[in-house]
This record gives sequence, structure tokens and C-alpha cells, in this order.
Amino acid sequence: MIRNFRRWWMTPALHGPDDTAKRVTWLELFYDLVFVVVISRLAHHLGTHPDVSGLQSFVLLFVPVWWVWVSGTYYNERFETFDLSFRFFTFLQMLAVAAIAATAEDGTGRTVQGFALSYAFARLILTLMWWRAGRHNVSVRPVTNVYVAGFSVSIALWTLSAFVPAAPLATTLRVLGLLIELGVPLLTLRHQRQVFLGSARKLPERFGLFVIIVLGESLVGVTNGLADTEIFSGTVLLRFFLGMLVGFGLWWVYFDNIGRREPRSQAGSLTLLFWVYLHLPLVMGIAAVGAMLAHVVGLPVAELHSGAEEGVRWLLAGGFALSYLCMAGLEPTLEPEEPVLVPPLLSVSLRIATALAALLLPLLHVALPWMLAGLVALHLIHMVVGVRAWFASEHAGRNDVH
Repeated sequence: MIRNFRRWWMTPALHGPDDTAKRVTWLELFYDLVFVVVISRLAHHLGTHPDVSGLQSFVLLFVPVWWVWVSGTYYNERFETFDLSFRFFTFLQMLAVAAIAATAEDGTGRTVQGFALSYAFARLILTLMWWRAGRHNVSVRPVTNVYVAGFSVSIALWTLSAFVPAAPLATTLRVLGLLIELGVPLLTLRHQRQVFLGSARKLPERFGLFVIIVLGESLVGVTNGLADTEIFSGTVLLRFFLGMLVGFGLWWVYFDNIGRREPRSQAGSLTLLFWVYLHLPLVMGIAAVGAMLAHVVGLPVAELHSGAEEGVRWLLAGGFALSYLCMAGLEPTLEPEEPVLVPPLLSVSLRIATALAALLLPLLHVALPWMLAGLVALHLIHMVVGVRAWFASEHAGRNDVH
């Protein structure tokens, strides 16, 4: 067994340009389940606090959660191994993310210290993994050294924020740490182009799976809204039906237009980084929609018409609009289609117009069920355009193209 040490505790090796495996592993899928819990708790918090304060907390908590997932995913893209060491570090990440989930719902209040320390622990594990990759792969040190230095500063700031009694100062330290981490990859773009020669093997599928996780919150929101309804009626069932269509439409439009296509995947390119970062506001918008659907489906009709639900209207429409704006921004980051189904200028223009139309709905002061109907109608425009383009193309009738 000692002789076989390197078989079960391997050193991370950089994936080369010939390593084109794109299969997501069972371990990665299991790892994602921890994020299902975190996203659910964050969405629940926003759903119970549909106001400016709740939105601020949601953003401050969602960004670090997403960044932990992205960092682990990008590391796996370059240095994933199939041994006990990788499982060990993955378990440590899951442990840290589970602690984040346990403290997330009140992560800017009562459990702020636990959330900050849990996040710092998650970042420490990932930073150690990047340091280890650089130690065993000399060629990547221009990248990993910058990562380790920048991430270490953020870890220190987050750890310090857990023990700072003044709330504004603690929040400033955490935001500063996040900005440093999000900016660090920008400092390494030139070196990434030189050392990361392989294409993005699994990133499109991994990001698609994260979008699925967040879309699941729309199903949770609609189901919880129906379960919390005191009196079932035709109106309640109609709201349930429309709420399901809103979530289903987001899935349809994203995966028909974005998720099924590859990003321009040259390592170290600003375009690929833009593709990655645009998914942050995209999934935040989708999560906000899911969190608000519980209100739309489950609240009594009298409350749905009250001014108390103004925050729900704006968060529902705002999350929907933000999702479409991000999908418009993602279009230029994708590989061109052959043949072109929908002209990019048309699709981008339609998405921007859809976002603006969604933001008009709260200004019209329509009731929330009518807002749902309006959002579904906006989805239908994109569905019809996409379906017509598909059946007019050479792909129509093929089973090997989606």
C-alpha cells in the first residue's frame, strides 16, 4: 500500500489541450447539493423580507456563496484528479459550505460572525488547493501566486470582520475582500493565456447545472405558496399555474439561447471572464423571481391588491428583467452559431425590450396575478421566435441536436 501512495494521493496536474473530457462527475453533482441548501435559505430570507434591506442582505450573502462555487468549479476545470486527495478537499469544501448554509439566512444579523468565519474557511481551503497546484506545476505559478496572495488578503479581511463590533466597518471589510477576490483574475489574464492551453472542458455544463439549482427555487417558491394557501380556489390554482410557467419560461429561454452554446473559451480571455461574471447577476435575478413566487401564489387576494406588496412587485419584475438583461449581455460571449437560428441583433434587442417591459408592470400597479400573466406573455414572445427559427432551420427533426 505504501508503494502505491501516489495512486491514491496524487499531486494536481494541469489538464492539457488534449484533455477534452467533458463529463461532470458524480462527486461534482453531490457537491452541488450543498449549494441547493444555501440558495434555498437565501431565497427564503429574501422572500420573508421583500424590501430594500432584505435585498441588500441577499446580495451581500449571495455573492460570496456564488464565488465559492465558481472558484471550486474553475479549479476542477484545470486540476481535477480522481484520487482520495481530491475527495478529501471536496469534503472540506462541502463542510465549509454547509456551515455557510447554516448561518446564511441571518448572515448579516444574528449569525454574521458564523457566516464570515465559514466563508473564510471555505476560501482558505480553495486557496490551499491553488497553492498546492502551483507547488506541483511550476508553469502555472504566475497565476497561482497571484491567486494565493489576493485570496489570502480577502481571507484576512473576512476573518477580521467577524471580530469587529462596528457593523458598518465589518461590512466594509467583507465587501473589500470580495472586490479583491473578484478582481484578482483580471490581474492574471495574460499569464492564463500562456499556461492554460486547454479549452473550457466542463464549464458550460457546470454553469448550466448551477442555473438549474437556482431555477429550482422557482419550483420551491410556487409549491410553498400553494402549500401555505389557507383556502384553495380557482384563482389560487391559476396563480400556481402561471407561477410554474414563469419558472419554466426562464429555463426555456436560457437553455435554448445560452446554455446549449459554448462560450468563447480561450483561457485567460476577457470574453470568457465576462461570460463567467455575467452569470452572477443572472442567477441572482432568477433566485429573486423564485423567492417572490411564493408570495404571488400563496397570499390572500386582499393582500395581493394591497400596497404592502409593492416590494414583491418590484423584486419579481426586477429579477425577471435582470435575468433577461444578463442573457442579452451573454450573447456576444458565445461562439457563433452555424447556421444562425436567430440573428444576434434581433435576440439581444428582444431581450432588452423584454426587460424594459417587465419593469413597466410595477409602474402600472397591476395586481400580482396579472403581473404573472404579463411575464408569461413576455416569455412566449421568445419561445415563439425560437421555435419558428428552429423549425425553419436544417436542425428540424434531428434527434442529435438540441
